[in-house]
Amino acid sequence: MSRIAKVNFTDYSRSIAKALDLLGAADQLPRDGLIIIKPNLTNSSPPPVTTSVEAAEAVYNYCKAHTKAQIAIGEGCGSGVTADIFAALGYVDLADKLGLELIDFNDAETTLLEDKDALQLRQFHIPCIVRQAFVISLPVLKDHSFTKTTIAMKNMFGIAPGEFYAGGWNKAQLHSPSTDKSVVDICRYKKPDLSVVDASVALTGMHLSGTPKKLGLILAGFDPVAVDTIGSELLGHNPKKLLYLTLSDGLHGQMDNIEIVTG
Repeated sequence: MSRIAKVNFTDYSRSIAKALDLLGAADQLPRDGLIIIKPNLTNSSPPPVTTSVEAAEAVYNYCKAHTKAQIAIGEGCGSGVTADIFAALGYVDLADKLGLELIDFNDAETTLLEDKDALQLRQFHIPCIVRQAFVISLPVLKDHSFTKTTIAMKNMFGIAPGEFYAGGWNKAQLHSPSTDKSVVDICRYKKPDLSVVDASVALTGMHLSGTPKKLGLILAGFDPVAVDTIGSELLGHNPKKLLYLTLSDGLHGQMDNIEIVTG
């Protein structure tokens, strides 16, 4: 059974810490090595299109309080230049304040991995720094134009280097022929180790210019399929009708037998 924390939002610091405590996350974080916090910074638009820098700071502070592992923030933006987007959304100021590294996955050193069982990405250029890192997916809860919802798993598109997957935008090649299958395949190469979802204000209708909807929640879980299942329900969708979820069920996690713990 997968456990998902669903916590009422008061502020990022208290609500994220409470959600992670409900999961017993402090005991499951790596003691050493590298933790990468992966927000959704698809472009320079403010939240809820993108992840609030305050949410990233709250996750950082929780990790810092419970582990000696190195902590960094990493993203490869969907459009524009990642460094510019880090700056526009306050992440450079955060990095300066906390003394942490900002990683641009679009320009990172990569290695080529192969998976003959992948649905369409049988080879994948992955940033070397991601492979052994403990990745915390930190998305906003949003509808999406192609996959219906974009939550913990779709957020992993950011690790795909734009150098290899760009077209009309930095990740364009991942959206053809099937965005849903790309979600499944990227998570075959690297799925989130932990996910924290900002559902304080969701974005409905469209992932870049939708309608904000106040839900007042934070979700967290170690099973990204379970996280995305509950998140999709909160957005009003039937998860059983979302292709990326049904293809991931039993592979990256589970859609059924989910225990929701609240606070």
